[in-house]
Amino acid sequence: MAWCFLCNDIALNKHRLFNFVVHFFRMMIRKFSLLFLPFLALSFIVHNYYVTIIELNYNDENKKIEIALKFIGHDLEYALQKEGVPNLYLGTEKENSNADSLLYAYINNHFSILINDKEQPLSFFGKEVKSNDNIYCYLESTTVQQISSIEVKSDLLIEYFQEHVTIVYITIGEQRFNFRLNKEKIKENHKL
Repeated sequence: MAWCFLCNDIALNKHRLFNFVVHFFRMMIRKFSLLFLPFLALSFIVHNYYVTIIELNYNDENKKIEIALKFIGHDLEYALQKEGVPNLYLGTEKENSNADSLLYAYINNHFSILINDKEQPLSFFGKEVKSNDNIYCYLESTTVQQISSIEVKSDLLIEYFQEHVTIVYITIGEQRFNFRLNKEKIKENHKL
């Protein structure tokens, strides 16, 4: 009989210890959450990287340079608004009917390529708005028979985001280059 009370007492103490440990960890999690949850939430709201990716590929069949520019959507729209462009509502039902021409005008004012030391006129092919807030713009150069040098100049978004970096990838036949442009260096030239 005494053994039975002892077992009940041990079981009761184990139960109390278990409840204490559970309560302690719950309290620690709450305190941790109160301290770090605001910082965690802000890390998803505010991003402090500003990147544009530009890919240039020489199409040997049609002898043109095909260009794809990848923007973070809300950064691009912010820069456009700062330039006086009305809100474009890209990728929505309310998209401005002049969105493509306004995008092209902005890109044309802030991006250029020189082939063999001659600036290339660029045609705007269109855009894609992805659900992850990425916007792709597609351009194409006029016909270029032979390339001995290529220069890329871009100050896209730099005026409004001082930390902005443009990463450029160039493919011409078997030759590949990549480099970064930023506020301090807005153009780079490569000899082939």
